[in-house]
Amino acid sequence: MDSTAELTSRQQLAITEILASRSLEEARRRIRASKGTLYGWLKDPVFQAELTRQRQAVVEQAFERLKAGLTHAVDKLLALLQAEGQPSLQLRAAQTILEHGIKALELRELEQRLEALEAKTQGGGRWG
Repeated sequence: MDSTAELTSRQQLAITEILASRSLEEARRRIRASKGTLYGWLKDPVFQAELTRQRQAVVEQAFERLKAGLTHAVDKLLALLQAEGQPSLQLRAAQTILEHGIKALELRELEQRLEALEAKTQGGGRWG
Protein backbone atom coordinates (compact mmCIF):
# COMPACT_ATOMS: atom_id res chain seq x y z
CA MET A 1 0.00 0.00 0.00
CA ASP A 2 1.21 3.49 -0.85
CA SER A 3 2.09 5.28 2.41
CA THR A 4 1.50 8.67 0.77
CA ALA A 5 -2.19 7.77 0.50
CA GLU A 6 -2.35 7.85 4.30
CA LEU A 7 -0.83 11.34 4.48
CA THR A 8 -2.69 14.58 4.03
CA SER A 9 -1.64 16.93 1.25
CA ARG A 10 -0.24 19.24 3.93
CA GLN A 11 1.87 16.43 5.38
CA GLN A 12 3.15 15.59 1.90
CA LEU A 13 4.03 19.26 1.43
CA ALA A 14 5.79 19.22 4.80
CA ILE A 15 7.99 16.31 3.66
CA THR A 16 8.88 18.16 0.48
CA GLU A 17 9.75 21.29 2.46
CA ILE A 18 11.77 19.36 5.06
CA LEU A 19 13.88 17.88 2.28
CA ALA A 20 14.32 21.26 0.57
CA SER A 21 14.97 23.36 3.68
CA ARG A 22 18.11 23.93 5.70
CA SER A 23 16.31 23.26 8.97
CA LEU A 24 13.06 21.97 10.39
CA GLU A 25 12.29 25.49 11.58
CA GLU A 26 12.59 26.83 8.04
CA ALA A 27 10.35 24.04 6.72
CA ARG A 28 7.83 24.70 9.50
CA ARG A 29 7.66 28.39 8.58
CA ARG A 30 7.25 27.62 4.89
CA ILE A 31 4.26 25.36 5.48
CA ARG A 32 2.91 27.65 8.20
CA ALA A 33 2.55 24.90 10.79
CA SER A 34 2.92 25.15 14.52
CA LYS A 35 5.82 23.43 16.21
CA GLY A 36 3.41 21.03 17.86
CA THR A 37 1.89 20.07 14.52
CA LEU A 38 5.20 19.47 12.76
CA TYR A 39 6.78 17.60 15.65
CA GLY A 40 3.60 15.55 16.01
CA TRP A 41 3.88 14.53 12.36
CA LEU A 42 7.54 13.65 12.87
CA LYS A 43 6.48 11.14 15.55
CA ASP A 44 3.90 9.52 13.23
CA PRO A 45 5.29 6.20 11.89
CA VAL A 46 3.64 6.67 8.47
CA PHE A 47 5.06 10.20 8.16
CA GLN A 48 8.48 8.99 9.33
CA ALA A 49 8.48 6.13 6.82
CA GLU A 50 7.60 8.39 3.91
CA LEU A 51 10.14 11.02 4.96
CA THR A 52 12.82 8.32 5.18
CA ARG A 53 11.81 6.87 1.80
CA GLN A 54 11.96 10.26 0.09
CA ARG A 55 15.20 11.21 1.84
CA GLN A 56 16.79 7.96 0.64
CA ALA A 57 15.56 8.68 -2.91
CA VAL A 58 17.21 12.10 -2.81
CA VAL A 59 20.47 10.59 -1.56
CA GLU A 60 20.35 7.89 -4.28
CA GLN A 61 19.89 10.55 -6.95
CA ALA A 62 22.84 12.48 -5.59
CA PHE A 63 25.02 9.34 -5.58
CA GLU A 64 24.07 8.58 -9.18
CA ARG A 65 25.08 12.09 -10.23
CA LEU A 66 28.31 11.77 -8.27
CA LYS A 67 29.16 8.44 -9.94
CA ALA A 68 28.45 9.94 -13.36
CA GLY A 69 30.89 12.78 -12.69
CA LEU A 70 33.58 10.61 -11.15
CA THR A 71 35.03 9.34 -14.44
CA HIS A 72 35.14 12.86 -15.84
CA ALA A 73 36.89 14.15 -12.73
CA VAL A 74 39.52 11.41 -12.89
CA ASP A 75 40.10 12.10 -16.58
CA LYS A 76 40.55 15.80 -15.79
CA LEU A 77 43.05 15.06 -13.00
CA LEU A 78 45.02 12.76 -15.30
CA ALA A 79 45.10 15.47 -17.96
CA LEU A 80 46.32 18.02 -15.40
CA LEU A 81 49.03 15.58 -14.40
CA GLN A 82 50.39 15.99 -17.95
CA ALA A 83 50.22 19.83 -17.93
CA GLU A 84 53.53 20.77 -19.54
CA GLY A 85 55.40 23.67 -18.00
CA GLN A 86 53.16 23.80 -14.92
CA PRO A 87 54.94 21.77 -12.24
CA SER A 88 52.83 23.14 -9.36
CA LEU A 89 49.64 22.09 -11.17
CA GLN A 90 51.12 18.68 -11.93
CA LEU A 91 52.15 18.27 -8.30
CA ARG A 92 48.69 19.17 -7.00
CA ALA A 93 47.04 16.77 -9.46
CA ALA A 94 49.43 14.00 -8.41
CA GLN A 95 48.77 14.67 -4.72
CA THR A 96 45.02 14.62 -5.28
CA ILE A 97 45.19 11.37 -7.24
CA LEU A 98 47.35 9.73 -4.58
CA GLU A 99 45.22 10.95 -1.65
CA HIS A 100 41.98 9.79 -3.15
CA GLY A 101 43.48 6.58 -4.51
CA ILE A 102 44.76 5.64 -1.07
CA LYS A 103 41.38 6.44 0.51
CA ALA A 104 39.61 4.32 -2.11
CA LEU A 105 41.96 1.39 -1.43
CA GLU A 106 41.45 1.74 2.33
CA LEU A 107 37.68 1.79 1.89
CA ARG A 108 37.80 -1.26 -0.36
CA GLU A 109 39.90 -3.12 2.20
CA LEU A 110 37.55 -2.11 5.00
CA GLU A 111 34.56 -3.25 2.97
CA GLN A 112 36.20 -6.63 2.30
CA ARG A 113 37.01 -7.06 5.98
CA LEU A 114 33.44 -6.17 6.94
CA GLU A 115 32.05 -8.64 4.40
CA ALA A 116 34.34 -11.34 5.80
CA LEU A 117 33.15 -10.61 9.35
CA GLU A 118 29.52 -10.67 8.24
CA ALA A 119 30.04 -13.98 6.44
CA LYS A 120 31.73 -15.41 9.53
CA THR A 121 28.94 -14.34 11.90
CA GLN A 122 26.14 -15.35 9.52
CA GLY A 123 27.80 -18.71 8.92
CA GLY A 124 27.65 -19.56 12.59
CA GLY A 125 31.23 -18.56 13.19
CA ARG A 126 32.37 -17.38 16.58
CA TRP A 127 34.16 -14.20 17.53
CA GLY A 128 37.75 -14.57 18.64
